[in-house]
Amino acid sequence: MLARRDVLLLLATGAGTVLGGGSAAARRSRPPWRAPRSPWGMAFTAEAPPSCVVRPEQTQGPYFVDEKLLRSDIRSDPSDGSVRPGTPLTVTFAVSRLDGATCTPFEGVLVDVWHCDALGVYSDVVDPSFDTTGRKFLRGYQMTDAAGLATFVTIYPGWYSGRTVHIHFKLRTGPSAETAVEFTSQVYFDDALTDVVHAAEPYASKGERIVRNPDDAIYRLSGSQLTLTVVADGMEGHVAAFDIGIQMSGSGSCATIPDCVAALRAVLPDPASAVDAKTRRTARRVRRRADRVAGLLERAASGGGASQANRYAKARMRLAGLLTRCQQAADAGTLGVALAPIAAAIDALVALLPA
Repeated sequence: MLARRDVLLLLATGAGTVLGGGSAAARRSRPPWRAPRSPWGMAFTAEAPPSCVVRPEQTQGPYFVDEKLLRSDIRSDPSDGSVRPGTPLTVTFAVSRLDGATCTPFEGVLVDVWHCDALGVYSDVVDPSFDTTGRKFLRGYQMTDAAGLATFVTIYPGWYSGRTVHIHFKLRTGPSAETAVEFTSQVYFDDALTDVVHAAEPYASKGERIVRNPDDAIYRLSGSQLTLTVVADGMEGHVAAFDIGIQMSGSGSCATIPDCVAALRAVLPDPASAVDAKTRRTARRVRRRADRVAGLLERAASGGGASQANRYAKARMRLAGLLTRCQQAADAGTLGVALAPIAAAIDALVALLPA
């Protein structure tokens, strides 16, 4: 089960995929089997998982159909083999599982995606402006592999009245079980890039779009946290990677206060591993804060009465301050490590403190 239905998305931070080898036509048509890489060359693997940060769930919308269509290339319509025209786009979802303070690739998660075509039409639904019943273009699912990856070859979405450009996705753990956990959201695109893509056919034939990101009521809720960074693939298309991790409750939790303190220290940034002076200063400061909390808890454990209660209360306040400091550092880009494991470790520690 999800802890408070929290779902942790691994920060995309400009991640993209690179497909190499063969002719341009062959690369566009074949499924990308290689592990995606970011523009900085970091492979999304179990050995090098991206950073964990909290991200929001969004509405499923009216056009989800559980087609149970297992495939990577979702451009075609199985009914007649026709391929939906549009600018090629490859999106890789890198799904991770947060157990306590450990973030690891999550194998076996069902990742479903669906979106409209270049003219704003969804498949297999009845709409006031179209009826595509029986068609299944731009829909499909993949199961994440051992590295937590699920890759889809599709086209850049078009637009339709009332919405900005987006792709829907749904994650399901244990999809055949009655207690399957679901997380549904949407990913968005930079308006400037969409303007460039939509200036070409077949998008241009629909005319200039009406709604941009700031005008979309759903995007305004949290879309800025779900916007993809997309890079050109050098083959007339684009690639992107979106990292999302699921926090599982009750797994990997520490059992005692000393164990939780040790778990917290294990996920804090290490000054010796800092890449620059600012990150090193941040590491030293947050570790000093953690040391002060640890000292308070040691004194509280050896005491009793009102003094003990006061120390536990002060430890709670200092843990809240530590989390705030880490959040500020993460926003400033000076934390140097994943924020979510720190937050999870602090939550686990606070849960054990006497009220």
